[in-house]
Amino acid sequence: MELLAPAGNIENFHAAIGAGADAVYVGAPGFNARSLARDLRLEEIGAMIRLCHDRGKKLYVAANSILLEKDLPLVIETLALLETLGPDALIVQDLGLIHLVRRYFPRLKLHASTLMTAHNSQSVKFLAGLGCQRVVLARELTIKEIAAIRSRSEVELEVFIHGAMCFSYSGLCLFSSFLGGKSGLRGRCVQPCRRAYGTSGKGGKGGKSGRGASGGAYLFSMNDLDGLAAVPALREIGITSLKIEGRLRSAHYVRNVVAAYRMVLDTPQDRIEDVLPEAEAQVRQALSRRLTPGYFFSPQPAEAITPYHSGNTGLHLGRVESLQAAGEGLFCRLTLKEGLAVGDRLRIHIEPSGERLAFTLKELLVNRDPVQHAAAATVVRIALPPGCRPEKGGSLDLYKIDAGGTDRSETEVLAVAAVKKELNGNRSRLARRIQSITWEAWESGIRKDIQPQADRPSTIRDAAIK
Repeated sequence: MELLAPAGNIENFHAAIGAGADAVYVGAPGFNARSLARDLRLEEIGAMIRLCHDRGKKLYVAANSILLEKDLPLVIETLALLETLGPDALIVQDLGLIHLVRRYFPRLKLHASTLMTAHNSQSVKFLAGLGCQRVVLARELTIKEIAAIRSRSEVELEVFIHGAMCFSYSGLCLFSSFLGGKSGLRGRCVQPCRRAYGTSGKGGKGGKSGRGASGGAYLFSMNDLDGLAAVPALREIGITSLKIEGRLRSAHYVRNVVAAYRMVLDTPQDRIEDVLPEAEAQVRQALSRRLTPGYFFSPQPAEAITPYHSGNTGLHLGRVESLQAAGEGLFCRLTLKEGLAVGDRLRIHIEPSGERLAFTLKELLVNRDPVQHAAAATVVRIALPPGCRPEKGGSLDLYKIDAGGTDRSETEVLAVAAVKKELNGNRSRLARRIQSITWEAWESGIRKDIQPQADRPSTIRDAAIK
């Protein structure tokens, strides 16, 4: 069973390979479902593909955002160049993209993204009929439902095993479009579900729900999926690939999560119960949100949401107990719930406003003496970042979001320069073909007497795809 890891950048790519991933997936430049991050360049993707294939591993390219008409010329050029790089498959959502690949770039294999919401065997059969060799199942399925689909399907099936979950059905959420003006369907989700919300009565006063509009609660913020306990059942069902979410996460996260699942997958079936506690402990060090088994064991998981706890990533170090001014700065005092070291990346949560400020820990004090690290249960003093001011009646919570000084073993240098040179040659060689495909697939269908609409959404539906 394949272990598939996210690689949002080169550092995470090396972390995934080094920790034992069988395959990695990266975002296609310009049209993937995590476009708020810096896209990897084509030459970087090509160099990653070479290294993976040299080591007997695979690389998939996520091209899984909805496409607008104006995107098609760039998409066609990118597909032509990706075909020369030879990824093991494209992960797709848009039906038009599937059509382009099947007609003009048939050497590219297709995997149907989880954003196509395949919840049953007929969906899988339909997607297979479109030419998808693998289907990534919807994330809202139980093990029993996955087993039923597997028994009625012939194509490869992939399941998300770990990472962030969406309050809505994956791929169908308009929350970000409605409140933030940026579409999750286009890879630009601003995650309004991670904010605190409250109810109010007449005149904006807090209602009787327990926490008013001023206090708020994290009513839509899902905990992270942890499917370690589901691995034995999914292996028995015959799932082809276990997928870890997290192209926007840190290398520390990728390294720890991949290593934990590698440990379980490499353990004989009759000994998995013995290693699960160790694997779970390693996952907890990945600095994620609170964890839940998701929908694997229940269609209505009771632990999917912890409404009175912030849904942001990181280990909760504790709530600030007191503040002390020092010159123009501000120090906080708290009792640590987890270990902490100078160089760690921290985030302060200011409630009830929900403001978040991230900073790197440069000084750590115990009994007013500087130390390099402190264990859990230690009372420490930490300098807060400039501009951090508590609100009257509010609170400050501190989270560790990345480990400073993470051990990074030597990694093989990617052949980016060599691939870039080849891509430039291929771009010139394919220019006439790209122009011909673009004309046939896009430009020839435009009526010159019709002017394109202004690029501004006029309705919620329009905003959903902008």
